[in-house]
Amino acid sequence: MLPSRSDSAVYYFTKPKIWLKKGWSVKEPKLIIGYPGIGLIGELVVRFLIRFTNAKKVGFITSPFFSNQVVVDKYGNAKLVGIALFIKNRNEGDLLFALGQKHQEVMGGELETTEILLKLFKKLGGKFVYSVGGHLTLERNEVPVWGIASEPDVANMLKEKGITLAPTGTPIVGGAGIALGLCSFFNLKGIGLLGLTRSEKPDFATSRVIIEKLSSLLNLSVEYSLLETEEAKWNKMEEKYREELNKVKLDKTLSLLFKKEYKRPEYLG
Repeated sequence: MLPSRSDSAVYYFTKPKIWLKKGWSVKEPKLIIGYPGIGLIGELVVRFLIRFTNAKKVGFITSPFFSNQVVVDKYGNAKLVGIALFIKNRNEGDLLFALGQKHQEVMGGELETTEILLKLFKKLGGKFVYSVGGHLTLERNEVPVWGIASEPDVANMLKEKGITLAPTGTPIVGGAGIALGLCSFFNLKGIGLLGLTRSEKPDFATSRVIIEKLSSLLNLSVEYSLLETEEAKWNKMEEKYREELNKVKLDKTLSLLFKKEYKRPEYLG
């Protein structure tokens, strides 16, 4: 006989779940959230801060609404897709980082995982959420970053910091935006930093501007060699891809000129 939908065993992996390691502690941490998205800005910023502060991984949030696959890392290990949690203890105030590896395929999943994250943050004594993302624009902007607030007094604080507020009606898709919307339900304050970008590829320049503003809000002194190294790696990879693409185009052109059958390289699928 098949188990019913009410059976806890059935639901164990059909709803989001948080997994936490033992042996760590924090005191009134600040939460910094970033997901991959437009310009990969949220991911670039949070991943940089995790590496720069040498934060340690303490947990993971899984959800059935993430893509049903694992990703193989450089060591050959299978890794689930989810939201990785990192902690940095420091005298200036502890930091909790939430790095989303993908956006979920169903918006309900974003709501549920964000609720789990904010419940944990509240339980740890946290009070302030910082959320980072990107926003696609077709125009060049003198102001590359917009601020979003969870409530009016936070909006005033952003203005005092010289951060331009996002225009009325600006949409923020995904967990980074939902976290700001849910802050008031958990009696939390939240700030969103939205980087304006004209490109779908990683936008390191805008990410750096956000890091500058965010580090000021977090009382964190940073230097950017790690970010510059990542940008150099990306540029090298992009250059190699373009060379391969041009080679394929040249081979195809030559095959047409000499009326030879063109065979597509296997690695292009």
